[in-house]
Amino acid sequence: MLDDPRLSFRAKGLLAYLLAHPGFDLSNKRLLASISLEGIDAVGTALQELEEAGYLRKVQEPDEQGLVQSIGVISPVSRIPMLEPQPDVTAQISKTETVPPSKSTKQESLETPAQRIIDRLNALRKASWDWARYTPISAKYAKNVEHIHGRLADGYDEPDLILVLEYLAAVDGGKEESRKYFDCVTPFNTKNFERNLTMAREWEARGCPASELRSQQHLEQSHDPSIYDRGRRGGQR
Repeated sequence: MLDDPRLSFRAKGLLAYLLAHPGFDLSNKRLLASISLEGIDAVGTALQELEEAGYLRKVQEPDEQGLVQSIGVISPVSRIPMLEPQPDVTAQISKTETVPPSKSTKQESLETPAQRIIDRLNALRKASWDWARYTPISAKYAKNVEHIHGRLADGYDEPDLILVLEYLAAVDGGKEESRKYFDCVTPFNTKNFERNLTMAREWEARGCPASELRSQQHLEQSHDPSIYDRGRRGGQR
């Protein structure tokens, strides 16, 4: 597991801790965060990595009252083996030339929900604003998918996150003040996501209009980039 290239060092460390503490309640991300230097979203991201790589699986079991609950089961061996043999790490480091990833490895990485959400984010960002030269956001960096994995770990689905992106692009696309907030963090952080999803579902129920006039309700409730500037200044206008 320590040589598995699909796992970040964060996920490997969490996996080692959980294997050393069998019976830990994996649903209690707040407790995991409290005994480490990681935040709740970071813990959720690591758990999502472990699940996607096959080290964590969730099963349904009845509790003492007969109610069905979700139980996390950790294994030191992945249920989803890598399709390609991995080179020796020390030999790879000593090489001056790097070997490009195999086609099957690239294809496997494209199948993750986080990658698909980032792909949709990039497509909407590029189409909704004018760019002299567009630089895509990469899903290979943990910080870029941390909040995405956090919301997926909270029980939201991939279509929920994509709907939020499509809604924000429809109502804020082309507005220069909104460009820097349409990223992989602001729409999905715990402070904004539930509100964004509620507005997105209402927008979807109206047939997903391509653009809308800003009514008084929209001014009061929708995605307002100035909220974040005021938050950084301690609420000052």
